[in-house]
Amino acid sequence: MTVGVRTTTTPATGVPEIQVELPPRYCPLPAVRHLDETRLAASTQAWIGGCGVTLTERQRARMRGNDCPGFYGRIMPAAPADRLQLAVDWCTLMFLFDDAQCDEGPASADPHQFAALAAGILRTLETPGTGTGPVALGGPFEAPVRDLAGRIREWATPAQVRRSVEGHRAWFFGVLWEFAHRHAGRAPSLNNYAHMRQHTAAGTATTAFMEIIDGEEIPARELDAPAVRALAEVAITTAALDDDLFSYGKELWHTARAPAPSNCRLDLPDILRVERGLDLKRALEQAVELNNRLTLRFLHLRERTLPGASRPLRRYIDHLSHLIPGNLQWGLRAGRYTNPDGAHPGAVTTRAAFTETAPSTAAPEIPSIAWWWDPAL
Repeated sequence: MTVGVRTTTTPATGVPEIQVELPPRYCPLPAVRHLDETRLAASTQAWIGGCGVTLTERQRARMRGNDCPGFYGRIMPAAPADRLQLAVDWCTLMFLFDDAQCDEGPASADPHQFAALAAGILRTLETPGTGTGPVALGGPFEAPVRDLAGRIREWATPAQVRRSVEGHRAWFFGVLWEFAHRHAGRAPSLNNYAHMRQHTAAGTATTAFMEIIDGEEIPARELDAPAVRALAEVAITTAALDDDLFSYGKELWHTARAPAPSNCRLDLPDILRVERGLDLKRALEQAVELNNRLTLRFLHLRERTLPGASRPLRRYIDHLSHLIPGNLQWGLRAGRYTNPDGAHPGAVTTRAAFTETAPSTAAPEIPSIAWWWDPAL
């Protein structure tokens, strides 16, 4: 199959299946898996049930398909399982939240409702105490969010708590930014999308758990240094834009079933199609070419940043190095993308080859992220 999208119908079921073929992806970083993923999955399912969250069978299928142990286990393959469980539980809950409130469900069509819920989650995370917080979230997310807030505070330093809260704040701001575009029925420019994608993907909310799980605080003078900031932004954005490619078939599957499909498509291939007047094949090629350049830039920044880094920072950079290939391997297999609604396993297939040929080292013509190629870094 050549690069592009093909839709076929299985005669036995009559259900359309979408196959997406991606161009070769450059990623020389190795992917490693955590040995305790099965135990982590069982524990997180028990935790969700213990918090009183009632799921339908379809929701449980989607939760299993999200494979949060496989996602975080690939980022931190050597982390102690009892500590990694915190990140896996958070990831599981936030995927449920994303599906129910950001992409689907009542709040996804009501920015006011989403903003109120997001504000409650933020206040619960940032205030001491899990049972007497000043904001009542209500609904199925209250008990697990309070539990997570308490566990985070048990392990994290004050600086790490603040970093986690600010990561969530950036994520919720990104979701509201997406709501604004959906409401207007207008896709963002590539320039704006390129720098906002790290936020809409909950990037720093995800990476904030790395140092909490490690148990060591990264000195602010290191974590806030421009070169380290650029390194983290490149890694997060690369993973997020790869997610656009994994989820492309899923979005097409949902769009075909929507009573009134939106004119606003928030994914890299469609933004490239609209802005540059490309056909789908060329849009997919340019999307992968951008990710290949980002991956190479990450490697160059890592080489410059590692010498002289403290032990906590070196561990953080190691996790970012696992994030890019781990997310690739996870995303190509996760039921989150192959089973779009939890009831149609295998409805979407995404295939990607890999290449050892390095891309151009030149910065892409996207001003909002051009500073990642600043020679001074």
